[in-house]
Amino acid sequence: MSKPQSRKAKGRHLQQHVRDRITTVFGLEEGDVESRSMGAGGVDVMLSPKARKMCPLSIECKNTRVTPSMKAIEQARYNTYPDTLPVVTWKPHGKQYMDTLCLISLEDLLAFLADPRRRYEI
Repeated sequence: MSKPQSRKAKGRHLQQHVRDRITTVFGLEEGDVESRSMGAGGVDVMLSPKARKMCPLSIECKNTRVTPSMKAIEQARYNTYPDTLPVVTWKPHGKQYMDTLCLISLEDLLAFLADPRRRYEI
């Protein structure tokens, strides 16, 4: 069984990976995307208003051996910024060869895609 410090380090590493990928893919500046400190409330990856316009997600990160439960999706929904899609990013711990995956509910995805204007109302 891993220690809390080890679990937090794994989670922090995933948050930083997600932060770095969003920053790179959308050509954002340093500070537009930040990894929240472990244990702090709210989304795990904080986006500036500029970043939310380009990448309208509210991100919860999970670095676990097992697929996150609906509790993780509920946590993402609870912490969602207005007009963003609640997403759980998941990196199967110990599976370096696997991509980081995103979990979203079908209804959230369809509602978000059905009204693309939502992306620009931030």
